[in-house]
Amino acid sequence: MHDRDKEEVYHALYMKSAIEKAGIPCKIVRGVKGLQWDDEGWVCDADGVRIKWVWKTWSWETALDQIRADLADDEENLRLHKTVDRRITPPRLVDVLLREEVMVFEPLWTLIPSNKAILPVLYAMYPNNRYLLNSQYDLTDGLRQTGYVAKPIVGRCGANISIFNRDNDLLKETSGQFDDREQIFQELFRLPRIEGDNVQIGTFSVGGTYGGACVRVDPSLVITTHSDLLPLRVVPDEEFLAGYSDAATG
Repeated sequence: MHDRDKEEVYHALYMKSAIEKAGIPCKIVRGVKGLQWDDEGWVCDADGVRIKWVWKTWSWETALDQIRADLADDEENLRLHKTVDRRITPPRLVDVLLREEVMVFEPLWTLIPSNKAILPVLYAMYPNNRYLLNSQYDLTDGLRQTGYVAKPIVGRCGANISIFNRDNDLLKETSGQFDDREQIFQELFRLPRIEGDNVQIGTFSVGGTYGGACVRVDPSLVITTHSDLLPLRVVPDEEFLAGYSDAATG
């Protein structure tokens, strides 16, 4: 399942290809238009096939925003003692993602680590951890002295970020759809700059161990979904060390 965003379409097509190579039949579903109920109350696609497993591009927060709006209508229907008439009401996102019979391949608990509101909690628990930046719910004098970044607790792709230096000068600001969300304030720690680009390395885990990495670069201080994504090449240790030795000697 995916939305209209071109990058989401690309990711969905890639996942479809990978899933099919694993021998699992797979379909692309854009939004919820065309979904229907069968006679036993299952959610089905436009061809009448029951939906039992879902991989989605939507973040859970985006899905929950739609779900909250749907549930507001449900509350009013309950007040008026109305029930959903499946003959005229098609399935909604809530009917797909939070259905007991449907397995969603991104657990709901990922809402917790993906929400930046957890960062001040982690910093309070482990203030001397080398992998954690000073993060607070309120802007403190200590953050002003180091420079800081204001981030929405729920956001994606570098949207609605503001970066200030220790003189309180605004260095960079981005717009986006998350300007109505609560913010956290985090110590400014600049990305490494190589040949005019700020470089960000993203790493991924599979089954609790390292599974891959990507590199995004941008002249801007904020990495966004439009930042260049560089190709990576994996080489044997011997080849890498030989090249490093050659570079070091001349």
